[in-house]
Amino acid sequence: MEKTIYSDPILFSSVQQSHQISAIYGDIEELTELLIIYFKQGIQTGEYCLWISPHELFAEEIKNELKKSGIDVAQFINSSQLEILPAESLHKNIITLESRITELVEKGYDKVLSKDFTGFRTNFDLKNLGVTIENYLEICRKAVKKIAFNNSKNLTFLYTFPLDELSGSTLLELMEENSIVVKRKGKWKYLENLEVQTEFKKPLLREKKDLEVLDRVKNEFIMNLSHELRTPLNSVIGFSDLLLEGAFGSLNTRQSKYVNNILISGKNLLEIIHNLLDMLKLEAGDSSINYEVIDIASLLKDIRMSLLSSASNKKIIIELKVDASIENFLADRAKFRQIMYNLVSNAIKFTPKKGKVTVNAFKKEDMLEIIVSDTGDRMFKKYYEKIFMPSTQINPSSTLGYGEVGVGLYIAKNFIDLHRGKIWVDYSEGEGSTFTFALPIDYAESPISEGESK
Repeated sequence: MEKTIYSDPILFSSVQQSHQISAIYGDIEELTELLIIYFKQGIQTGEYCLWISPHELFAEEIKNELKKSGIDVAQFINSSQLEILPAESLHKNIITLESRITELVEKGYDKVLSKDFTGFRTNFDLKNLGVTIENYLEICRKAVKKIAFNNSKNLTFLYTFPLDELSGSTLLELMEENSIVVKRKGKWKYLENLEVQTEFKKPLLREKKDLEVLDRVKNEFIMNLSHELRTPLNSVIGFSDLLLEGAFGSLNTRQSKYVNNILISGKNLLEIIHNLLDMLKLEAGDSSINYEVIDIASLLKDIRMSLLSSASNKKIIIELKVDASIENFLADRAKFRQIMYNLVSNAIKFTPKKGKVTVNAFKKEDMLEIIVSDTGDRMFKKYYEKIFMPSTQINPSSTLGYGEVGVGLYIAKNFIDLHRGKIWVDYSEGEGSTFTFALPIDYAESPISEGESK
């Protein structure tokens, strides 16, 4: 990263009357620059600064950039005025997010009082949120409301949003809630509500209306096309099964191989169609979920069987490890199956021949945690933030023979969100990728919201 001069003394001081500030950034460099300005101002005004870092490596980059901006990082860390907390320790699940943020805010304010700091500021990077940010903002509001209105110290909370994840409707939602800090013409600027109205909102409303019409036409076309494709495709799959079973006579080795390829391709195409339909439902705002009792071990075996042909073609082993302590749990069977199918098929897709895919399910406190790991070598860290977006290019190398993850991970993440869960990904060079997601293991005593059923 090139050296940047961070000098904008009034950017955040001009909005101290607001406890909550929203900012939009274009890339990781802009986010770094924004956080440097934000926390540098907090340090200089004597506030306790709790910086929540997306990941450990990024934290080291921020320390270096703080030093370049003239801040003695070690001094302020030693004096407890500056603390850096990995985002992973903040939350993995939306259910625990409110209590975790409340805990952080209360501890932060206690530190302000005990050390006699002038105030407290922190940041929350809200990304990969699915279809709406309203729930997340409401959780943050509730968590800070009690302290924010019962003290004389400064309290500032910066919410950052990646621009490439914000649709027109989501941006409008943000504008309704807050005024926004953005970078325009090389300079960070705080847009007042009137400016937002005149410069951004009206064009976005027109754009939103036009896009809604186009989306409706597109969705109807894809749904009709999908219906027309599924009928002949089911015939292809059915007759391929019959041929492999020898219903019309035995096949030689070569014939069996080709028919098996037809069967695998047909099933893959059918799953693509199902994913497209699921994506259309998500984009249309369908958040219905129907809970029922699920036997996790049995369901995972079914997933392995349905993907056995794809794995066998590449001589990939699919290994299941299910903790015996896991009892039946409540989830939407169809959606949970799609989550697992998409994660395992994605792992098979990016695992080289004679590799291995492992699915590990276990209970962790009150959560069901499932880890899907592979032995592929295709993940670049800079693509982490986009991995759950449709058709993300995760490795542009043409020599690998693949590059896009399609819509499977996007759908898996949104279905996990609907279950009030959380998913994240890790990668170790030479060891492969690991996708982990956690769901509340029992909803038996949880309130069922509108559109849900047991």
